[in-house]
Parts: sequence; structure tokens; C-alpha cells
Amino acid sequence: MSSNDTKHVQTELNEDEYERFRQFANEHGLSVKEASHEALVEWIERQQQADPNDPAFTVLDDLEDESLPASVATDAREEADLVEEWDGSDESFTLADDPSAQS
Repeated sequence: MSSNDTKHVQTELNEDEYERFRQFANEHGLSVKEASHEALVEWIERQQQADPNDPAFTVLDDLEDESLPASVATDAREEADLVEEWDGSDESFTLADDPSAQS
């Protein structure tokens, strides 16, 4: 890799941050430069992973938990029962709790 293929990244740390970072690098047998590179690459990879707590991922769970009635399967079965019990006449029918059924 030639120097033309690399970019330099610079940041500032306060005295305490630098000392903690330098000591951490030293404990892992790395120079500050090597540790900086590893830290940045690892941070990028971690940010690119899907975060299960991201609202984009939890919105479907929320809809499932809150919007759907607890008895979805039961409702479907009862609807099928209503159809079976219908006598087949040409008159239309509405469910009793339908406001438009009040006539």
C-alpha cells in the first residue's frame, strides 16, 4: 500500500484521555498509532452492524404488540362461524356492534 492509498485522521484528546489511551495501547503491545487505527476500524464495524434497539427494527414489534387485538386467531374463527351460520338469504347483514347497523 503506497502512501497515496492512505488517509491521515487527526483528533485531539485531553491529557487524561490521552494517558488512558496510551496506557491501553501499551498494555496491548501497540503503538498509539496502531491502537488508534484498530479503534477506528472497530468503531466503524460496530456502527455498521444492525442495532436491534434501532426504532426501525422495533416499530414492527410495537405494532404487533400494541395494534393487533390479542384474539386475532379467535376473531378469524368467529368470523368463519358467522359465515357458516348465515342462512344464505339475499339480505345483507352487519355485525351488531357496527354503528351503521342502528336503524
